[in-house]
Amino acid sequence: MKIIIIEGPDNTGKNTLIQSIIDNNKVVKLVHCDKPVSEDPFEEQCKLFWSHAYNIVQDNRNKDIDVIVFNRYYQGEYVYGQMYRNGDPEKIKWMINETEKYLINNLDEDDIYYVQLLSTSPKQLKKYDDGKSLSGAELEKIQKECNLFKDVFDFSILKKKHIIYVNDGDNFRDRNDILIEFQDFINM
Repeated sequence: MKIIIIEGPDNTGKNTLIQSIIDNNKVVKLVHCDKPVSEDPFEEQCKLFWSHAYNIVQDNRNKDIDVIVFNRYYQGEYVYGQMYRNGDPEKIKWMINETEKYLINNLDEDDIYYVQLLSTSPKQLKKYDDGKSLSGAELEKIQKECNLFKDVFDFSILKKKHIIYVNDGDNFRDRNDILIEFQDFINM
């Protein structure tokens, strides 16, 4: 069973890539991590991310599932927790590290794939904002989100991780090119 984590700022094509994964695999379990709603978002996120990690380990015993795909997971908390919930970056890093160590210690690390979709052009993400992003299509916030996503990618201790840049200058890359790059990474 493969565990695939898809992360990145809004409007980078996460849902499009995830749909391709679903279309190209027999049995896919899709998990979407939403923003916290409680008074203590850090505590809520810790519980949520660790319960997902525990469930992955349990699902790994189920040979009927080919792929578990995360549409956002704990990496996004490093970005959105800091920017929109006054989260302590050191506490969030601790949570990320503990979650990753648990996954590595309880699964075959070669089955865990972390893919970060990023853009080198915040203007491009602003241009295609769907009105639902937390940044509110503010260029400065989009740039900060991109920088923090890159930071959390670099911080991750997962062995199989890859950044896919979704743009070529100020234009989106062809979806098929992005899918081919993703498949090449997964099949290495």
